[in-house]
Amino acid sequence: MRKLLLLLTFPIILLTVFIACNKYKDSLPPPSSGNELPEEKTVTASLQGKVVDENGQAVADATVTSGDASTSTDDHGIFNFTNIKLSSRFGYVKVVKTGYFAGSRSILATPGSENFVSIKLLPRTSKGSFSASGGGVVTVQAGTTVTFEGASVVIAATNAAYGGTVHVYASYLDQTTADVAVRMPGDLRGIGSDGKETLLQSFGMMVVELEGDGGEKLQIAGGKKATLSMKIPDAEKASAPATIPLWYFNDTTGRWIEQGVATRKGDLYVGETTHFSWWNCDAPVGTVTFHVRLKDAHGTPLSYTYLRFTSPTLGTRGGFTDADGYASGLIPKGEVLKMEAMNSCGSAYFGVNIGPALGDQELGTLTVTDDRATLALTGTVVNCNGGAVDSGYVEARVDGLSYRIKVVKGAFSLAIPRCGDVPANAALVVGDYKTQQQSNSISVPVTSGSVDAGKLSACGSEINQYFNITFKGQTYNITVPPDLICYSEQPADTSRWYLFSVDQDYNNYGLTYIWWIQGKEFKGVGTYRTSGYMTINDVYYIHPQADDTSPKCTIKTFGAVNEFITGSISGQYKDSTDTWFPLTCDFKVKRRR
Repeated sequence: MRKLLLLLTFPIILLTVFIACNKYKDSLPPPSSGNELPEEKTVTASLQGKVVDENGQAVADATVTSGDASTSTDDHGIFNFTNIKLSSRFGYVKVVKTGYFAGSRSILATPGSENFVSIKLLPRTSKGSFSASGGGVVTVQAGTTVTFEGASVVIAATNAAYGGTVHVYASYLDQTTADVAVRMPGDLRGIGSDGKETLLQSFGMMVVELEGDGGEKLQIAGGKKATLSMKIPDAEKASAPATIPLWYFNDTTGRWIEQGVATRKGDLYVGETTHFSWWNCDAPVGTVTFHVRLKDAHGTPLSYTYLRFTSPTLGTRGGFTDADGYASGLIPKGEVLKMEAMNSCGSAYFGVNIGPALGDQELGTLTVTDDRATLALTGTVVNCNGGAVDSGYVEARVDGLSYRIKVVKGAFSLAIPRCGDVPANAALVVGDYKTQQQSNSISVPVTSGSVDAGKLSACGSEINQYFNITFKGQTYNITVPPDLICYSEQPADTSRWYLFSVDQDYNNYGLTYIWWIQGKEFKGVGTYRTSGYMTINDVYYIHPQADDTSPKCTIKTFGAVNEFITGSISGQYKDSTDTWFPLTCDFKVKRRR
């Protein structure tokens, strides 16, 4: 389920990462110059992020989990966790979206920190298939292959031998490409076979997933192996060693774990694996810890600012400061590094050399000046009756970047750094939570400096959303705000579904209700069969399949994106004793895509 939107949607830069940024203040982590694994603790912290696809476009309605916490990305690909439990050494967040490999990020976290990550999802692309009985070779890309023995595949859930066609989904990542760190899982830290934590220098990585004819997940059978052959990136051939450790990614803990060795054969690294996940050819690198805080010339912390480090051996890496301008992480030991602060336009506006880092680096507080032109956008917001809005919002989109800010006592003020002084149009939408009204998009010409958008009316369309559910004689009224509800679409033509959901974590009834409409015949307005389930205070009810006995959902209106869907549903759900109970529901929910 989607949590409340951020008050401000921060611009994102998609660059590479080898540091994990977080607030440290007065509680510095233990030194890591000896690569000993520091003490790991569970801390309470916050985590925000943005998820994009392979083209850099926002991914909406992706499922995001961290430990026991779960949410979804909004229309801008933004997610937000507030005060959740995280590992201090490997705070881990995972993103799942149909049609993509799971994306993830691992961070260092300290109590009370507000962290930011950026994740780019990789398309889950079929690379070929082979007969389970005969085995085969699948090409991931030119020079990179996976070789399977015959009769070496089992069904992962049951460990039973599988005898059909094995479908292989895979992707290879060249570590020298600019955006690899937002596409790879976790970060470039691993736990070696000696139990010590180390920074990793990658010479190539790939993900492999196996699937049966019925979509079941497959794995390598016990006692069997598959052979990985990974092409060494051109830029790393001169430094690639004769042998290199293999590391797999544990997608439960967010750690790279050393397991096995690959041998160089010409321009390839060749090694064996007994299971599939992400695999990485990595040389361990000695590390030290750094700590820094960034502020501007007025003493204001520079939140979510990208720090870029340039290493003579590892190239360019980086990560974000937290909400208070703090950053800490691991950097290569014994090297002189260039550290630069990057603005949202992708330009460096501050730089300093650090090192050679023979021990932990305490850099203190650095003052950074951003000389970009700034747009100071102000205005007032009134409701449909002309009264000042004192509980509302302004959404602004400028230079392709989105921002959101509160309306306070009928006014707003938003400072937006521009990537140039070229005239543009800011697209504004204003809303009033009390009247549940919002405006249509309002275009305001802008350049830089102070621009008064004037008096804007939060009037034009209703923003209230609700599910009114009657089940077993009791009515549950779920409304936004304060509750949260969700609608999403899966766009693949062959498996399209339309999902409606209420989650118990966001209402006072202890009620979760999820139902979906399947099939390419969906055309918007009309009546459809549904599948779904409901839990009320952990009591489970279900209608397992879409057939003639299924609850019927009638879509009365099906608006465009950012408009609304209205409708009703009626039918029956059964409990664990196969006792059926009637249900009716009417709803209004915003269409997100």
